[in-house]
Amino acid sequence: MRSWDFTTLGSTMLSLTTDPGVPLRSSVGLHLDVAGAESNCAIALAHLGKRVSWHSKVATGALGERVVSGIRTHGVDVSSVIRSDEGRTEQMWVESAEEDDLTTVTYDREGASVEDLNIDEIDLHSLHDSQYFHATGITPALSEDSSKAVLDAVQLACRAGVKVSFDINYRSKLWQPSRAHEVLSTIIPGIHILFIKEADLELLWRRRGDAETEMRRLKEEFNIENIVLTQSRKGASALLGDQFDSHPAFPCKAISPIGAGDALAAGVLYSFMEGEDELALKRGCAMASLARESRGDYVVGGRHALDARIRVGES
Repeated sequence: MRSWDFTTLGSTMLSLTTDPGVPLRSSVGLHLDVAGAESNCAIALAHLGKRVSWHSKVATGALGERVVSGIRTHGVDVSSVIRSDEGRTEQMWVESAEEDDLTTVTYDREGASVEDLNIDEIDLHSLHDSQYFHATGITPALSEDSSKAVLDAVQLACRAGVKVSFDINYRSKLWQPSRAHEVLSTIIPGIHILFIKEADLELLWRRRGDAETEMRRLKEEFNIENIVLTQSRKGASALLGDQFDSHPAFPCKAISPIGAGDALAAGVLYSFMEGEDELALKRGCAMASLARESRGDYVVGGRHALDARIRVGES
């Protein structure tokens, strides 16, 4: 039995968020938390009862330690995190709106310590001692070094028999579509499960056909075992093995869009870990709706909140 159910590698920022409806320019108070696609997924899975480890590189000092402690407090193992005297702690400034589609985010990431990450610094024994290894397209966008570290980690995990999960998570503020397509196309071949937004599939791979056809093309091109296509408020579709399925989004009172995709990935991966693939899309969409109802970036309700959301959605 492996030591971890889920191991992930990626950058996490300090998140500073205004009160709802208060613009940043006039705000006198900010809510401090942590935010990162990989750590969001890790935190959600930890609250679902899974054994989870997060790897990264943070700046030495109080801000970097606030990131680490903010993840540790949710039951995620952070013992392999690297401290660096070079670089700084990334920040995300969020103007929290009354409606989720009006929320705005400003990133302050340049010069982050994680930009200098390389594979020789990563605890590969811990990474390989896991059922799943998860990464996203955000960390490779930060620098050439971090891009190579993620590529190396994915390839080494595949060779070690670890099931690799990857979320494209394209960010236009970090890199151009052509560069993202080039880099990500080297990372995803042969992985166990790919998460990709419908908009990213069109933008990066120029795929504009129906969901099932385009997922089958992507699966064949990159030899990916499973693909989940997130379709915003429509829900999600998936090609799990050779079986195509779709699930509508769960109704919810949307407060913030941040972290919904990470929560969906957590719900899907949780179902895979439980050997309940047939519930993967349902749980993923339920977790996404819980994230949209939260001002935070991650879902902490655990199995109780997940099951309750599914019951309400089916009633």
